[in-house]
Amino acid sequence: MSIARALGNAMSGLTATARGTETVAANLANASTPGYARRDMVVSAQTAGGNAGGVRVDGIARAVNASVLSESRLAEGARAEAATRLAFAKQVEDQIGIAGSAGSLGAALSDFRTALSSAASRPDDGIRLTQVADKAKALADRLNAASTQVQAARGAADQGIARDVATLNKSLAEVAHLNRRIAVLEADGSDPSALMDQRQAIISDISKIVPVQEVTRPAGAVALFTSQGAVLLDGSVPTELSFAAAGQVTAGQSVGSGLALLTQNGAELTKSQMRLFAGGSLSAHFAVRDELASEVQASLDDLAFDLHERLADPAVDGTLSPTSAGLFTDGGLRADPGAKQGLAGRIALNDAVVEASGGKAWRLRSGLEAGSEGPVGESGLLIAMSEALERATPAPPGSGFSGKASLADRLGRVEAQVSTVRVNAQSEAAVRNGQADTIWSRLAADGVDSDAEMQRLLQYEQAYAANARVIQAIQTMMDQILGI
Repeated sequence: MSIARALGNAMSGLTATARGTETVAANLANASTPGYARRDMVVSAQTAGGNAGGVRVDGIARAVNASVLSESRLAEGARAEAATRLAFAKQVEDQIGIAGSAGSLGAALSDFRTALSSAASRPDDGIRLTQVADKAKALADRLNAASTQVQAARGAADQGIARDVATLNKSLAEVAHLNRRIAVLEADGSDPSALMDQRQAIISDISKIVPVQEVTRPAGAVALFTSQGAVLLDGSVPTELSFAAAGQVTAGQSVGSGLALLTQNGAELTKSQMRLFAGGSLSAHFAVRDELASEVQASLDDLAFDLHERLADPAVDGTLSPTSAGLFTDGGLRADPGAKQGLAGRIALNDAVVEASGGKAWRLRSGLEAGSEGPVGESGLLIAMSEALERATPAPPGSGFSGKASLADRLGRVEAQVSTVRVNAQSEAAVRNGQADTIWSRLAADGVDSDAEMQRLLQYEQAYAANARVIQAIQTMMDQILGI
């Protein structure tokens, strides 16, 4: 080996160890940086004419476990979906209340029944009659508030869809832009690792909205598909998603009647096609808006209709006709079983017993449509109304109830339904959180290990010193030759 070749080999060794030291320093500096992928220097033997020619730095490789990263993204999407469903379930349960809790819908019904019993024992007491009217109004107000909250949750979900779609479009455009920049850097022989880290973080954020699968393409680019197979990005132009938010959502609105689904590249998706975007916060928002909240609203409407019908029965109040509204009204009229959607939000106390509206509380004793006040000691109507609430009656046609039950029993079923949804959502969220945390731990284990990096640093230090010693020896040899 010539002295010149020996010098070249040593110089290449110094260059490689310096580059390796730079890589170790970057790893240690970013050990706790979210989304940072550990760097490894890739080297190979350099040959010249079949002889050893030193070492060649082929580049810097990002150490990423692709399979674990893919699992992590799917798990994060499932976590986001479960969290969205749980937030809705808690919101509804807080509004309706747990059975027996103060301020709950059940407590309002109990207070109304107690006021009826108290007034029946002293029908001549105007204050007790007024309390009946007040508690009846409080019950109607609680139903109104619960319905309003459910529709507010639907509206918030509708806005959540709009935000998710806007974030998706922005993020997909950024990934496409980074694909192009990475291709340019690779063509120039530069290290695009920092841009790849940035792209990986953006894709991980996308996976919380819609779980994605990443497919490697030439020139360092990636293609993105949903876990169900819909194309998000494959090439230089990402798919274009759009959504028309409804703003305020009412009980009568549904898909095709005021509420929209996703539009992809100008074509609105069908309900079956929406399954392609399942698994993240986006699908959870659609589930809340179109399924979960609608089920709760239907239960509240059935409950409100049952309450209305029990106290609008001419067998309970002989002054009423078959078309009379009764103690509770739907816009001042009798509720129509064919138009009970949203009734829980409209039900109100009959103005005939509201003093502030020109009504008279004595009608609770004498009859809602009585022409004049009857005997002050008559308690028959108050007792009949109390019994009507407690009587086990068949479920109203077209309702979600079944069998015979009192109004309190049916309210209990609604409360149990809401609590069960919350418990199930909480259990699902706990499972999804555990799975996501476990997979994240596996992903973090493939990250920067400080001890391993320090060992590599010592190896580079030793290699640097050895190559420097070779150069020093060559210098000594050259000095001796020149001194001859």
